[in-house]
Amino acid sequence: MIKLTKNEDSAKLDLIAKLIYMQTRPRIEELKSKFMTTTRHERIYEVLNGERTIKEIAQAADCSVRLVEGLLPEWERKGLILSVGKTPNKKYVNIENLEV
Repeated sequence: MIKLTKNEDSAKLDLIAKLIYMQTRPRIEELKSKFMTTTRHERIYEVLNGERTIKEIAQAADCSVRLVEGLLPEWERKGLILSVGKTPNKKYVNIENLEV
């Protein structure tokens, strides 16, 4: 068995992540077309960068906290977004904003 350095391991993991993303891209587009039914939804999705709380997302997308609170759990269940951290400071990132 060949022993890899950390840089080689990291490069291989990056490649694997990119390959997975390429395979899931059609499904992501399908989900977006199904759940991004308004420009508000699109704005919310676009500001999900992994650095904002629900309140900050609502402010950045110029919509109500209530709307954001209603959408994010469903989007997360469907696989469109991921949550980072724990409540009350949980943050959200859309799949397309993940570093790959």
